Amino acid sequence: MKKMTVKRAAAAVLALTMAAAAMTGCGKKEEVYPSDAIQMIVPVKAGGDTDANARLLAQYMEKELNVSIPVVNVAGSSGTVGMEQVKSAEPDGYTCLFFHTEAMLPEISDLIDYQLDAFKMAGVCLQANTTLLVTHKDSAFKTLPEFLDYAKANSGKVEFGMAVGGYPQLVGLALEKEAGIDLNLVDIGGNADKIAALAGHNTDIINVEYALVKDYLATGEFVALALLSDERNDLFSDIPTAKEQGLDLEFGKFFFAAFPKDTPDEIVNTFSAAMEKVVSNEEFVKAAQDSYALTPVYMNPEEATKYAQEVYENLNSYKELFTAK
Repeated sequence: MKKMTVKRAAAAVLALTMAAAAMTGCGKKEEVYPSDAIQMIVPVKAGGDTDANARLLAQYMEKELNVSIPVVNVAGSSGTVGMEQVKSAEPDGYTCLFFHTEAMLPEISDLIDYQLDAFKMAGVCLQANTTLLVTHKDSAFKTLPEFLDYAKANSGKVEFGMAVGGYPQLVGLALEKEAGIDLNLVDIGGNADKIAALAGHNTDIINVEYALVKDYLATGEFVALALLSDERNDLFSDIPTAKEQGLDLEFGKFFFAAFPKDTPDEIVNTFSAAMEKVVSNEEFVKAAQDSYALTPVYMNPEEATKYAQEVYENLNSYKELFTAK
């Protein structure tokens, strides 16, 4: 009887040991990142270029990471609702932010008290040197020099259609400062509203991304005055930059992915390495160019963080103007 007890005890110990080993093996498997869906938070409504770019990136990232990457639109308060959701999420690598340069504006305009350093950058994947100043075909000016002369001769009368609290307002304010002119900045709304207003000749000039108005430009209904970039875009090289016309004004966008601040570096680096492969994928490059005339470019976490800080310092130089109106 005693021998049976010993045998049973030995068997029980063996079973427990095997179970523990199995659990340990399972645990190691689960530690491999990623092993589940990664939620990509986009802090704007569905349907715009930011949403489309996020979905394009997610489509190719899924193939590299072998997990689902659902895009979740969390709009509100100039992007801060979605940003806050990511900022306060578990730092486990399964919630990331996809946004662009405009993420810096809420802090500059005193809506929030944190900048992108409240997140951990995974990298930059796209750049958009596509921001144009555009007018309509019956405008009193057809070139940037003509616009500047007209604005100086008609101080406060040229209407600049924009959206309060966002990138368009900052562009309008910077345009006034750098050109030494006084415009009538009117809150019209987002891109769709601005384009409709310009098409109806209900505003005089707007800033807008090339891809959104390329059909209007092709028909001659809209006239591009300048590209707000340091150099011409090869995809529409006939449009001159503001700089080459004597106005030092640059407002491009960079699109990035970021995680909660305390996300482990190894997780962020895994995601970033997959992003690098996507950006070098010829199919992705072509899709980005064909959709919104974007330039795929990869910056690793360190490079992206440094670049974002440089852009922030430039944008923040307009803070006094931005918060004064």
